[in-house]
Amino acid sequence: MVSAYIDKIKTDESLRSDEAEQCLDTILEKDVPDQQIAKLLRALSEKGESADEILGFSRALLAKSRPIPLPSNAIDSCGTGGSGLNRFNVSTTAAFVLSAGGVPVIKHGNKGSKRPNGSFDLLEKLGCEFDFEDDQLQKVFTKTKVCFLFARTYHPVMKKVVTARQIANRRTIFNLSAPLCNPANPQYQILGTIDVEMGRKLVEVLRQLGRTRFLIVIGEPGIDEISISGSTHIFELADGIIKEYHIKPSDFGITERDYNTIPGGDNDENAEIFLSLLKNQTPKSIMDLVCLNAGAAFYCFGRTDSITEGFDLSKDLFARGLVQEKFFEYKRLSNGID
Repeated sequence: MVSAYIDKIKTDESLRSDEAEQCLDTILEKDVPDQQIAKLLRALSEKGESADEILGFSRALLAKSRPIPLPSNAIDSCGTGGSGLNRFNVSTTAAFVLSAGGVPVIKHGNKGSKRPNGSFDLLEKLGCEFDFEDDQLQKVFTKTKVCFLFARTYHPVMKKVVTARQIANRRTIFNLSAPLCNPANPQYQILGTIDVEMGRKLVEVLRQLGRTRFLIVIGEPGIDEISISGSTHIFELADGIIKEYHIKPSDFGITERDYNTIPGGDNDENAEIFLSLLKNQTPKSIMDLVCLNAGAAFYCFGRTDSITEGFDLSKDLFARGLVQEKFFEYKRLSNGID
């Protein structure tokens, strides 16, 4: 069955969303050889994954995800990765800023695939637990308004494609669909990607997945977050209408910085930066980067009327020590200390 899909893709024809969903269902439920799965992933990548294919894979993954007892009136912020640059965990840090500002955050993510630089590498380095039973998860979220869903826990079926992804040895459709598959189905989302053409496809996918409001951001020099190193291309869905526009650092009084000068790296370095940030002792570039991205999420959720207001709110939350309080509250509760 999978071979028929491969043959279709190799004629440069895209799968319909229902075909893509059935294709992944077959892979996850049947005994499909790893080499054949890898062949499919390479064929999709070489053709260029369509919106329908990403949607179908996302629906299949969501249907098989572990159920979660959390409300959907929350926001998620994540990226598709792929920049290959050293970086700080901006969206993970922003989660604590948002919750400190009263916005519920259900962040879905993973560890780094090649280096210990993912969201959950940072949380682990900071001594935070995140792999909970449902009752503990609800308790932590109810009290702190922030929680982190480890993708490997909530998408156990992905074990079936680990070897095939290694054989394919490239970014695949799973890098695009996984960030869309938060099992809590939050109604608000900031999604970063590194390519405007892919951003246009993801607009349609998120709309079909039923998000109430979202921002898709593509920052210079090819990063999956809002940039202080150049302009950021944004697609916004609000009230059923898609808007497309650009923002730049100077719009917010931010001095543009060369991306290579912004600190960031693996979990050791990023944990040091994070703890310094809580004390307002980190370079201004990191504070600006985090506050601008958190500000966009405040705006997306409707907590503020503009990204500028969200940016200012984020800076104020740091200055008043509320982000630091929120982080240590989460750390305490996540370790069962209450």
